Amino acid sequence: MSTTSSTRYIAALGALTLLALCLRVIGLNTGLWWDEIFFLIVSVRHPLQQIVTVFPGDNQHPLYSVLAWMSVNAFGEHAWTLRLPAMLFGVASVPMLYLLGASVARRPEALLAAAFLTVSYHHVWFSQDARGYSALAFWTLAATWLLLRGLRTQTRGPWIGYGIVVALGVYTHLTMMFLVASHLLICIGVCFSAWKTDRSAKLWKYPLEGFLLAGLLTLIFYAPILTQIQTFFLHKPSSMKAVSTPRWALLETVRVLILGLGTQGVLVGAALVAACGAWSYFRQDRVVFALFALPVAITAMGALLARGTMYPRFYFFLIGFAILI
Repeated sequence: MSTTSSTRYIAALGALTLLALCLRVIGLNTGLWWDEIFFLIVSVRHPLQQIVTVFPGDNQHPLYSVLAWMSVNAFGEHAWTLRLPAMLFGVASVPMLYLLGASVARRPEALLAAAFLTVSYHHVWFSQDARGYSALAFWTLAATWLLLRGLRTQTRGPWIGYGIVVALGVYTHLTMMFLVASHLLICIGVCFSAWKTDRSAKLWKYPLEGFLLAGLLTLIFYAPILTQIQTFFLHKPSSMKAVSTPRWALLETVRVLILGLGTQGVLVGAALVAACGAWSYFRQDRVVFALFALPVAITAMGALLARGTMYPRFYFFLIGFAILI
């Protein structure tokens, strides 16, 4: 691709990123909703030492709590300061999706995906929600891009980055572990396939370093609250188990998708396009297809096994994959 063409894509991506910022700033200071108020009271208003050493429940998003505490203490307690980290991660997800898209498809497709994310109703909403979901979506895109780069270049650098990004993602929200589990299975499959072809191949060496680094950093981050998390998930069953069932989650997902897309007809059309996109990725590159599809299944199984509940927001971190498909 020529330098002129590359410059045009960079300029277009810059314009989309600026538009994403504008769309996510508008209304950023509107009134807080219940979950945000609860988060502010039980987490952000406490000293930083308490935030990183006390686990009040699965409503806690540790890394986001730290970033929100920093924002509120720097600029004062306002709705916009509480939501500022979510907004910044939401904006950063646009160029990150382009980078991932350009590594699995053509640049025009990657740019179109970034454009869809820029104006996505659901992504704008979560970018203005004082929770860690937009950050989780960013870490997911970054981790997947680094994993692909690591497998393709067979160098250590991307895997070091992968370990750091994954640890930050898990520290943002524990559901990131479902993505990591899918990545681990995929890497085992890729390395085993390479080993069958060439018994002297050591494709597994750098991925192993990346996963070990991710595990070590995650343990360091969670060390102060590890026993509290274990007690919470093993001995405190969810009071919403009878309500937030898989059937309810599916119906609620359809409802909010219609809300974002406008009509049922658009949702049906989007589903047909998604089916074609999934088949296209499956034919072109099975590893990329697995990176997009496997996290969905593992997230569903993991959520049910962990607390037996299911919420549509559990899958928001996969929004970049959905748009690419």
